[in-house]
Amino acid sequence: MNNYLLFAITALGVATTIQYFFGLKKNRWLGKTMSMQAENLLAPKNKEYINIGGAIGHNFTYKLREPWKEVKGTFTLFPRHSLLYMPFSLLIGGSDRFFLNLYTDRKLVGEAHIIEKAHLKRAKIEDLNEMHSERQERGGKTFFLYWRYADLREMLLATLDAMPDPSSLSHFCCYRDNKTFFLYLKPTKGEIAGNLKAFMEQCPHYFRQEKPKESRP
Repeated sequence: MNNYLLFAITALGVATTIQYFFGLKKNRWLGKTMSMQAENLLAPKNKEYINIGGAIGHNFTYKLREPWKEVKGTFTLFPRHSLLYMPFSLLIGGSDRFFLNLYTDRKLVGEAHIIEKAHLKRAKIEDLNEMHSERQERGGKTFFLYWRYADLREMLLATLDAMPDPSSLSHFCCYRDNKTFFLYLKPTKGEIAGNLKAFMEQCPHYFRQEKPKESRP
Protein backbone atom coordinates (compact mmCIF):
# COMPACT_ATOMS: atom_id res chain seq x y z
CA MET A 1 0.00 0.00 0.00
CA ASN A 2 1.23 3.50 -0.81
CA ASN A 3 2.85 5.05 2.27
CA TYR A 4 1.02 8.34 1.79
CA LEU A 5 -2.32 6.53 1.58
CA LEU A 6 -1.51 4.50 4.68
CA PHE A 7 -0.56 7.67 6.54
CA ALA A 8 -3.77 9.40 5.45
CA ILE A 9 -5.93 6.48 6.60
CA THR A 10 -4.10 6.31 9.92
CA ALA A 11 -4.38 10.07 10.44
CA LEU A 12 -8.09 9.98 9.64
CA GLY A 13 -8.60 7.15 12.10
CA VAL A 14 -6.77 9.01 14.85
CA ALA A 15 -8.64 12.27 14.12
CA THR A 16 -11.98 10.43 14.09
CA THR A 17 -11.24 8.80 17.44
CA ILE A 18 -10.13 12.06 19.04
CA GLN A 19 -13.17 13.90 17.67
CA TYR A 20 -15.46 11.16 18.97
CA PHE A 21 -14.29 11.47 22.56
CA PHE A 22 -14.17 15.27 22.60
CA GLY A 23 -17.50 15.57 20.77
CA LEU A 24 -19.15 13.03 23.05
CA LYS A 25 -17.94 14.90 26.12
CA LYS A 26 -19.19 18.24 24.74
CA ASN A 27 -22.62 16.85 23.82
CA ARG A 28 -23.05 15.22 27.23
CA TRP A 29 -22.19 18.55 28.87
CA LEU A 30 -24.66 20.42 26.64
CA GLY A 31 -27.42 17.90 27.33
CA LYS A 32 -26.85 18.14 31.07
CA THR A 33 -26.73 21.94 30.87
CA MET A 34 -30.06 22.20 29.02
CA SER A 35 -31.83 19.64 31.21
CA MET A 36 -30.67 21.38 34.41
CA GLN A 37 -31.89 24.76 33.17
CA ALA A 38 -35.27 23.29 32.22
CA GLU A 39 -35.66 21.52 35.58
CA ASN A 40 -34.65 24.61 37.56
CA LEU A 41 -37.23 26.76 35.75
CA LEU A 42 -40.11 24.27 35.52
CA ALA A 43 -39.64 22.56 38.91
CA PRO A 44 -41.28 19.28 37.82
CA LYS A 45 -43.08 17.04 40.32
CA ASN A 46 -41.50 14.11 38.53
CA LYS A 47 -39.49 13.67 35.36
CA GLU A 48 -38.53 11.08 32.76
CA TYR A 49 -35.77 11.13 30.15
CA ILE A 50 -35.39 8.77 27.21
CA ASN A 51 -32.07 8.77 25.37
CA ILE A 52 -32.00 9.24 21.59
CA GLY A 53 -29.08 7.53 19.87
CA GLY A 54 -26.41 7.96 22.52
CA ALA A 55 -24.98 11.47 22.16
CA ILE A 56 -27.76 12.75 19.89
CA GLY A 57 -30.15 13.89 22.61
CA HIS A 58 -33.12 13.02 24.82
CA ASN A 59 -36.90 13.06 24.91
CA PHE A 60 -38.25 14.22 28.26
CA THR A 61 -41.54 14.44 30.13
CA TYR A 62 -42.14 16.56 33.24
CA LYS A 63 -45.25 16.48 35.38
CA LEU A 64 -46.02 20.03 36.51
CA ARG A 65 -48.16 21.92 38.98
CA GLU A 66 -51.17 24.13 38.25
CA PRO A 67 -51.91 25.87 35.96
CA TRP A 68 -49.90 23.38 33.92
CA LYS A 69 -50.38 19.66 33.39
CA GLU A 70 -47.11 18.52 31.89
CA VAL A 71 -44.30 19.29 29.52
CA LYS A 72 -43.10 17.04 26.75
CA GLY A 73 -39.96 17.97 24.92
CA THR A 74 -36.84 16.98 23.05
CA PHE A 75 -33.34 18.31 22.77
CA THR A 76 -31.17 17.14 19.91
CA LEU A 77 -27.49 17.94 19.56
CA PHE A 78 -25.18 18.62 16.65
CA PRO A 79 -23.17 15.41 15.92
CA ARG A 80 -19.87 16.73 17.28
CA HIS A 81 -18.75 13.18 18.01
CA SER A 82 -18.87 12.14 14.34
CA LEU A 83 -16.10 13.71 12.26
CA LEU A 84 -17.40 12.11 9.06
CA TYR A 85 -21.04 13.13 9.50
CA MET A 86 -20.47 16.71 10.73
CA PRO A 87 -19.95 18.21 7.22
CA PHE A 88 -23.22 16.71 5.98
CA SER A 89 -25.05 17.96 9.06
CA LEU A 90 -23.70 21.46 8.47
CA LEU A 91 -24.92 21.38 4.86
CA ILE A 92 -28.49 20.66 5.97
CA GLY A 93 -28.42 23.31 8.71
CA GLY A 94 -27.44 21.12 11.62
CA SER A 95 -27.42 22.72 15.07
CA ASP A 96 -28.42 22.09 18.67
CA ARG A 97 -32.20 22.20 19.04
CA PHE A 98 -34.62 22.41 21.95
CA PHE A 99 -38.35 21.64 21.52
CA LEU A 100 -40.99 21.92 24.22
CA ASN A 101 -44.76 21.35 24.35
CA LEU A 102 -46.50 22.80 27.40
CA TYR A 103 -50.00 21.52 28.25
CA THR A 104 -52.73 23.13 30.33
CA ASP A 105 -56.41 22.60 31.10
CA ARG A 106 -57.11 26.33 30.80
CA LYS A 107 -58.95 27.70 27.79
CA LEU A 108 -56.79 29.80 25.48
CA VAL A 109 -57.78 32.99 23.70
CA GLY A 110 -56.82 31.91 20.19
CA GLU A 111 -54.10 30.61 17.93
CA ALA A 112 -50.86 32.57 17.73
CA HIS A 113 -47.42 32.05 16.22
CA ILE A 114 -44.03 33.75 16.15
CA ILE A 115 -41.94 32.10 13.43
CA GLU A 116 -38.51 32.97 12.17
CA LYS A 117 -38.44 33.43 8.40
CA ALA A 118 -36.01 30.54 7.82
CA HIS A 119 -38.36 28.12 9.60
CA LEU A 120 -41.60 29.29 7.97
CA LYS A 121 -41.87 26.60 5.27
CA ARG A 122 -40.95 23.80 7.67
CA ALA A 123 -43.51 24.81 10.29
CA LYS A 124 -46.41 23.32 8.26
CA ILE A 125 -49.21 25.30 9.91
CA GLU A 126 -52.72 24.75 8.61
CA ASP A 127 -54.60 27.70 7.07
CA LEU A 128 -51.69 30.06 7.62
CA ASN A 129 -52.83 32.30 4.76
CA GLU A 130 -56.16 32.84 6.52
CA MET A 131 -54.56 34.35 9.64
CA HIS A 132 -53.69 37.95 10.41
CA SER A 133 -49.96 38.48 9.98
CA GLU A 134 -47.18 40.96 10.54
CA ARG A 135 -43.45 41.04 9.92
CA GLN A 136 -40.98 42.04 12.65
CA GLU A 137 -37.19 42.27 12.98
CA ARG A 138 -35.45 41.23 16.21
CA GLY A 139 -31.94 40.09 17.05
CA GLY A 140 -30.81 40.36 13.45
CA LYS A 141 -33.55 37.96 12.30
CA THR A 142 -36.87 38.33 10.52
CA PHE A 143 -39.95 36.97 12.27
CA PHE A 144 -43.55 36.59 11.13
CA LEU A 145 -46.40 36.93 13.59
CA TYR A 146 -49.66 35.08 12.86
CA TRP A 147 -52.90 35.04 14.85
CA ARG A 148 -56.61 34.26 14.64
CA TYR A 149 -59.81 33.93 16.72
CA ALA A 150 -58.84 37.08 18.67
CA ASP A 151 -56.72 40.18 18.25
CA LEU A 152 -53.42 38.82 19.60
CA ARG A 153 -51.03 41.25 17.95
CA GLU A 154 -50.05 43.08 21.14
CA MET A 155 -49.63 39.81 23.04
CA LEU A 156 -47.34 38.45 20.33
CA LEU A 157 -45.26 41.62 20.26
CA ALA A 158 -44.93 41.48 24.05
CA THR A 159 -43.87 37.84 23.85
CA LEU A 160 -41.29 38.53 21.16
CA ASP A 161 -39.91 41.52 23.06
CA ALA A 162 -39.72 39.47 26.27
CA MET A 163 -37.24 37.04 24.71
CA PRO A 164 -33.75 38.07 25.87
CA ASP A 165 -32.18 36.12 22.99
CA PRO A 166 -34.49 36.36 19.98
CA SER A 167 -31.67 35.16 17.71
CA SER A 168 -32.12 31.63 19.12
CA LEU A 169 -35.94 31.62 18.77
CA SER A 170 -37.37 29.65 15.85
CA HIS A 171 -41.04 29.17 16.75
CA PHE A 172 -43.45 30.11 19.51
CA CYS A 173 -47.03 28.86 19.34
CA CYS A 174 -50.22 29.17 21.36
CA TYR A 175 -52.65 26.59 20.01
CA ARG A 176 -56.22 27.00 21.26
CA ASP A 177 -57.73 23.73 20.05
CA ASN A 178 -55.55 21.41 22.15
CA LYS A 179 -54.63 23.89 24.91
CA THR A 180 -50.94 23.69 24.12
CA PHE A 181 -47.99 26.04 23.92
CA PHE A 182 -44.92 25.23 21.84
CA LEU A 183 -41.37 26.53 21.94
CA TYR A 184 -38.55 25.77 19.49
CA LEU A 185 -35.07 27.15 20.19
CA LYS A 186 -31.68 26.83 18.53
CA PRO A 187 -29.52 27.58 21.55
CA THR A 188 -25.92 28.76 21.56
CA LYS A 189 -23.66 26.94 24.03
CA GLY A 190 -26.69 25.24 25.53
CA GLU A 191 -28.19 28.49 26.84
CA ILE A 192 -32.00 28.17 27.05
CA ALA A 193 -32.77 29.66 30.48
CA GLY A 194 -33.51 33.24 29.39
CA ASN A 195 -35.92 32.42 26.58
CA LEU A 196 -37.52 29.54 28.48
CA LYS A 197 -38.15 31.78 31.50
CA ALA A 198 -39.72 34.43 29.24
CA PHE A 199 -41.84 31.72 27.57
CA MET A 200 -43.20 30.49 30.91
CA GLU A 201 -43.96 34.04 32.04
CA GLN A 202 -45.73 34.96 28.80
CA CYS A 203 -47.90 31.87 28.34
CA PRO A 204 -50.45 32.72 31.07
CA HIS A 205 -51.27 35.94 29.21
CA TYR A 206 -52.94 33.75 26.58
CA PHE A 207 -55.40 32.22 29.06
CA ARG A 208 -58.99 33.15 28.35
CA GLN A 209 -60.38 35.27 31.15
CA GLU A 210 -63.64 33.66 32.22
CA LYS A 211 -66.42 36.01 33.27
CA PRO A 212 -67.48 35.40 36.89
CA LYS A 213 -70.84 33.72 37.22
CA GLU A 214 -73.59 35.95 38.51
CA SER A 215 -74.91 34.84 41.86
CA ARG A 216 -78.63 34.36 42.15
CA PRO A 217 -80.49 36.28 44.86
